[in-house]
Amino acid sequence: MTTPTNPSTPEPEARAHLVTGALQAALAYALYQTTRQGAWPATEPAAFVPLFLLMALAPLGFYLASAAPLRRRVAIALGVGAVALAVGAYHGLTVSGLSVNARANLPFKEDDYLMPTFVLGLALMIAVPAVAVAREGRVRYEAWFDALLHNTLLLAQGGLVTGLFWLVMFSAAALFKLVRLPFLGELIERGEFWIPATALVFSYGVSLAVTQRAVARFLFDRVTQLCGWIYPLASALGVAFVASWLFQGVEPLLQTRRAAFLLLWFAVLSVLLVNASSRGGLDEPRYPRWLRRALSTGLLVLLPMVAVALYALGLRIGQYGWTVDRLWGLFVAIVIAVFALGYALNALAEWAGRAERCLVPATNAVAAGVAVAGILLLLGGAIDPRRVSVNDQVRRLMADSGDQQDPIRYLAREGGVFGRRALQALAADDPVFGGVPLARQTLARDALSDADTRRERQAAVLRGLPVYPAGAMAPPALLEALAREGGAGACEADTCLIWRLPPEVLGAEAYALLSRQASATRGGGARVWRAGERGEWAAQGSLPTQGLDARCQSQPGAAALFDAVREGRVASVPPPQRDLSAGGLRFPVQRWGRADGCD
Repeated sequence: MTTPTNPSTPEPEARAHLVTGALQAALAYALYQTTRQGAWPATEPAAFVPLFLLMALAPLGFYLASAAPLRRRVAIALGVGAVALAVGAYHGLTVSGLSVNARANLPFKEDDYLMPTFVLGLALMIAVPAVAVAREGRVRYEAWFDALLHNTLLLAQGGLVTGLFWLVMFSAAALFKLVRLPFLGELIERGEFWIPATALVFSYGVSLAVTQRAVARFLFDRVTQLCGWIYPLASALGVAFVASWLFQGVEPLLQTRRAAFLLLWFAVLSVLLVNASSRGGLDEPRYPRWLRRALSTGLLVLLPMVAVALYALGLRIGQYGWTVDRLWGLFVAIVIAVFALGYALNALAEWAGRAERCLVPATNAVAAGVAVAGILLLLGGAIDPRRVSVNDQVRRLMADSGDQQDPIRYLAREGGVFGRRALQALAADDPVFGGVPLARQTLARDALSDADTRRERQAAVLRGLPVYPAGAMAPPALLEALAREGGAGACEADTCLIWRLPPEVLGAEAYALLSRQASATRGGGARVWRAGERGEWAAQGSLPTQGLDARCQSQPGAAALFDAVREGRVASVPPPQRDLSAGGLRFPVQRWGRADGCD
């Protein structure tokens, strides 16, 4: 690795880094105090979120520009701060402000500022080194990639120094506590100490990495060597995994419901190993020719991996609609697809007689550009994942596809200001929806209310529900648990009931909240509740909304089970199933954990 250099001397470097750490510490402590006291700017997301991003990312921009002269680094840090303020202001203005998201009486949740900070930080890791090494408007790939690698080691060294500092502090505090001198432990717990200490020690660790280049070179050599050992193993395992699809297909993988995440994670790991072991395709290959050719060809498996990941993601979107996580997952899949396609073309070029890894640098540069542009579009509001997902969830909700509570809960918790506006329109029966059912209006108003009001309304609804079989009483602790869980949904006395299940199904004193409409209870089904050893009530099973007929075919069964319970026509299927029979349908009881009397 050609270590990036700059003309600054160690003394100005150290002072600049300490000043950066001190400014970060001052702003971090001010934000910490306002959140504890519930004072401005913590009471105003449009002020707090951009200030938090400024505090976290402007110093990061200064550190990541280590390949540039000191004055240019300051300018880059100011530019990063401006971008952070702009992105933070947008996210601060678009938080939902609903109490369901509030923490410590603040009108926002931690994800409202931590998520954009982390994702924008990843974009800065890619973009800032390019700006730092640019000369006359052009960026040399080798200089950019070396700066990227150096920054990774620089931040790792800063984190290592900070970790060692706190290891010493906590160890010393434990020693002093042994002799009844708790002052050091008490000092560590005070924000006035741990916040500035962390920022200053980290900045000092980074300055050591910038001024003492030998450490970075040593770490790079070791990391490259280790990745060079692991990369062939990862490639062989990837080929074997894809080859296994020829024998058992991809259905077992899709049934895990984590296929997209696992496949994309392995693809990301493979891309990192390829670039770490070869310095982004710049170093001479260190393997025998046959192994180099095999490894290059082995990267072709990234294409089917990405294809199956996109297919699995599409299945989830088709079933449950767009969410913020799925939109970000699609973005990651697109970036990995760029890598996979470029590396596949590189393998074909090598087989055609071109130089080894001839297309790897170009592929990395294009993928980096796609990643940075995509992050700015998604974070900057041009393609806001919250807005896209809210529009899709509202469309699914108005299509009356079944469950109502989960989409409305999503609008409240994940939709930001777009979800809040949609809920307000639903609650007000906005004409744009062409008539909102009363139950759906109730759910929307419930989601817009604060937690205490919501719990009181749920409790009032639950107390008014009939309990079956005749003569049974719902324990007050059960009603409290149901109210906390929000299971009443849009229930009314003539559409919902509380049922004490036969003891042979899940043991004595097992209850379920049933609705005649499958979509009225949470998740479209009924949870089975039982009290634990300490008297706390928890869901320990569930009843499906689909029953099985004589041919074991699924049939809508919510109304059949509801009517059978009211009329006392529910029977238990003999062991070993211990299921329920009602209205000519069988309802398999799903048990969570071990229930009384189960084998």
